[in-house]
Amino acid sequence: MFSARTVSALLAGVFILCGCSRQSEQPLNKAIKYAVNGEWSKADRPSEEALKKTPDNVNALVLRALVCEQLDRYDEAVENAYKAVAVDSSSFAAVYTLGRLYASDHRRRNDAINLLIKASRIKSDHADTLVLLCNLQQPGRKSSYLKALGNIPEYADSPELIFENCMDRAYRRDHRGTAHALIKLFNDNPDNPELIYAIGGYFFHCDPQRHSVAKAAYSRYMGFPEKRRTVKRTSTAGKRLAALK
Repeated sequence: MFSARTVSALLAGVFILCGCSRQSEQPLNKAIKYAVNGEWSKADRPSEEALKKTPDNVNALVLRALVCEQLDRYDEAVENAYKAVAVDSSSFAAVYTLGRLYASDHRRRNDAINLLIKASRIKSDHADTLVLLCNLQQPGRKSSYLKALGNIPEYADSPELIFENCMDRAYRRDHRGTAHALIKLFNDNPDNPELIYAIGGYFFHCDPQRHSVAKAAYSRYMGFPEKRRTVKRTSTAGKRLAALK
């Protein structure tokens, strides 16, 4: 349910945590400037140059991983992030970046979880790490991360966190309390298609006595402009609405 923030947001903190050598400082700073502005193709050459000058520089390796990721060179991104962790396994930027990259590959899910748990120990209040752990962990194993997110002001009252807490409650078989909380969430957030779709899924699969709520949620989802819906979810919502009639 949670979605990680853009990669460029990571840049603000990554290079504060790690020092940078004079030899690679100029091309690295140039690459960072392009990356922060979302000009990833322009960051490609200077990030490569910085890495060639100092191949064991964690900054250069992490930035190179981010650039390659944004240019759809996933394997190269993973290779550089892996090298960054090998150079300094206590670097939050390196561990988090590799964990986040692994999180996008279902075959590396367990590796991603282990790395992100390590990242959360290095930097316990990093919201994106906690969000990814919530996304990856099985029901019943999220409570500590949900609690930690609840202590971060920007997440404390967020609809996404409320939804995840509802799912955690449902896992503990508190379906009545879950239903009431989700109905309130549905009414309070009429303009959030991802959330509305997720609420519909809960009532469709888990609460047959309240299929009317599922019907209302999927109907609302189908009412969003096409550009705010995904093709797959639109198809599923349509099929489920037909089944609920």
